[in-house]
Amino acid sequence: MKITDIRTMRLWGPRHHGVGGGTGAKIGKVIVRVDSDAGIYGLGEVDDFVGVRQAVAYMRDYFRGRDPFAASAIFSEMLYGTPAPHPENSPHGVMRGGMSAVGMCSPTATPWGPVVWAASGVDMALLDLAGKALQTPAYNLLGGAFRDRVRVYLDRSSPAEISKPTAWRKMARDVVDSGFTQMKFDIDFMASDCVSDVWNRALPLKQINRIVDRLGLVREAVGPDFEICVDCHMQYNVPDAVRVSNALEPLNLLWLEDPTPITNPDSCAEVRSRTRIPICVGEMFIAEQFRLFVDHRACDILHPDVLFCGGPRELRRIADYAELNHRPVAFHGNGGALATIAAAHAAAASRNFLGLEYHFIETPWIGGYVQRDVPLFTDGHVVLTDEPGLGVRLNRELCRKHLAPGEELIA
Repeated sequence: MKITDIRTMRLWGPRHHGVGGGTGAKIGKVIVRVDSDAGIYGLGEVDDFVGVRQAVAYMRDYFRGRDPFAASAIFSEMLYGTPAPHPENSPHGVMRGGMSAVGMCSPTATPWGPVVWAASGVDMALLDLAGKALQTPAYNLLGGAFRDRVRVYLDRSSPAEISKPTAWRKMARDVVDSGFTQMKFDIDFMASDCVSDVWNRALPLKQINRIVDRLGLVREAVGPDFEICVDCHMQYNVPDAVRVSNALEPLNLLWLEDPTPITNPDSCAEVRSRTRIPICVGEMFIAEQFRLFVDHRACDILHPDVLFCGGPRELRRIADYAELNHRPVAFHGNGGALATIAAAHAAAASRNFLGLEYHFIETPWIGGYVQRDVPLFTDGHVVLTDEPGLGVRLNRELCRKHLAPGEELIA
């Protein structure tokens, strides 16, 4: 079996309840389809970020004519290069689509950023294709399932009316009533009404106090057994990240996420050494970056995203590395239904898994552009089936409705 084509389709539509509870925003989602000469195809998802579709176009030409079961070798070759004379069956020179094949390194010279984000979606699709060809679920190709239900945590960011206690209580109760048992809030949006300087990476005491007050309302509403996390979005300096973390300790949080800019593991390690709340990092990391933070004792929980780490197979590799270092993993989730289900297959096969993030519970089209024989969520979990591959199919009617201008429906 050979790969014959890799195509993308961009969807476009409203995003209800964005960061900070905002409404009226628009968002794009990009679906990937890998076709084969056996008539079998696989579906994946990439994020709608700058450079990603160009990288997918490069991969279309780089992967065309090659064995989909050799995915790991091809990805390694494309992301890291090989010494000359390079593998015999690898592309050389100008490829059919007009781009030049780069044999000595990745086409961006680094194995992260848009090129690995594109690889993430193509890996999803190749895993789906392989599962269909072998008539087995994707989680079996990732080592086999420890669980058939994967816990989901909702990213709530904040309510729109952050100064109203009733808004915090209602948001908390709505999550509980929907069957979920874990949710996350954004430190940088929880008390933005108390920010006077957006440049200095600081958290003034007034802002910290309001964050504690408002998250306290959530804790009261959900009770002592519900898991709550907070995300700092890499915004803060070391002393203020420590100060807000220490102020939040009585609320018994599951983790504090990305407290400082993530280019420096030492600053994150310093925060970790001065707080009792577990530190969670890594939504944009590839495996080597996780190794760097683990070696620097800069994190307690690893937080890869299937859209950014290299795909489901890399997600599993990262989870195994965390397990070897006696650390749990949670999976960041910037994707829609397709990426969520792909990550759930990897989560099922990862012993040390805590929870899978989902951002778009108020935006039904993002959770519906692929379909399964069961709902996307049941009682706060993704329930896995024994359908081959990822077990999904396109909702063509919904995709047609949300096609971005200039796009063609993937048949």
